[in-house]
Amino acid sequence: MMNSPFSKFLLVSAVAFSACGHSSEEAEISDTAGPSPVEVAWSPVINLKPSKGISFPGELKPWNQVGIYAKVNGFVRTIMVDRGTHVRKGQVLAILDAPEIHSELSQIEAQKIAAQAALSQQMAHFAASHATYDRLLHTNRFEEGSISVNEIDQARSKAWSDSAAVAAARENLKAAEALYKSKSEFASYLTLTAPFDGTITERNVSPGALVGRGESGKPLFVLEDSRTLRLTVAIPESFAGSLPRDARVSFSVTAFPDKQFTARLARSAGSLQEHNRAMMVEFDTDNHNGELKSGMYANVSLPVIRQDSTLFVPATAVVTSSEQVFVIRSKDGVAEWVTVKKGVSLDSLVEVFGDLHAGDRIVRKASEEIRAGDSLQLTALR
Repeated sequence: MMNSPFSKFLLVSAVAFSACGHSSEEAEISDTAGPSPVEVAWSPVINLKPSKGISFPGELKPWNQVGIYAKVNGFVRTIMVDRGTHVRKGQVLAILDAPEIHSELSQIEAQKIAAQAALSQQMAHFAASHATYDRLLHTNRFEEGSISVNEIDQARSKAWSDSAAVAAARENLKAAEALYKSKSEFASYLTLTAPFDGTITERNVSPGALVGRGESGKPLFVLEDSRTLRLTVAIPESFAGSLPRDARVSFSVTAFPDKQFTARLARSAGSLQEHNRAMMVEFDTDNHNGELKSGMYANVSLPVIRQDSTLFVPATAVVTSSEQVFVIRSKDGVAEWVTVKKGVSLDSLVEVFGDLHAGDRIVRKASEEIRAGDSLQLTALR
């Protein structure tokens, strides 16, 4: 019975129907199951307080520098120095000639002499009139009535008048002496001297040249003191709070590429410049041997130390996209994009600032292909 053709057809049909039903059930189960978790390597967010040397450009400037100008109008009579001359404080650099000043000084000196003579004359008159008044009083005291009251009053008035004349002559002499002193000091401006020890780096005048007072145009001389140099560096805003107070730096210059020089932190502006948002700091370096020159550019290695501990992650964990800069954190096995800002780099690590905590698990090699909300399967840290 079972070997009949009809029986065989029923058996094949049942098997085929059963197979079809099983395939449909598997398809349905496959459709309802979610996507497979993304297998990723992870790294923890770590807390560090590192120190690192970062290179910045700097410039060497002289300890003191001044442009020397004429304080009065005149002609250059004599020049005592030239470019490269080493001078001491108070040393004469040049002598100017101004005939009108000498003429005025001679006139004022004559006025002073005349005032002195007038004072001497008035003092002599006062001495005589005062003596006359004293004699009249003395005579009248021994022989009362021998000298008329009117005569005594006239003698007293004459003495007072001469006393006032002496006071006026003394004030005139003081005024003449003050004017003479002022003009003498003014005449001393004809002699130009060095305000400090240093080297003449510029000479822009020759004998016979007409020079004028003020700071218009080029100075007659430029004087520099470069025995100690100021190394000026502009510290970017992101590192303005990371420079130790007792920082010592090393730097190099193009003239000596294989040699390292040192300098110590001496002063800081303490504020950021508006045009570049940088803080100017100065380091002092000894230059008594004259090896370094002011105006040189330097490559400065600064030790940067964070005041507080900050968070670091592998550089490969930070994704920079057109949307944002982020890392991917695993939160209960689900990918979460966390927006961050990058700080300094330290070997293979980078400093980050954002809603992260030390110990958070993040994707070590992150990319935009891992979307927020994806399931993650974290592999063991290697």
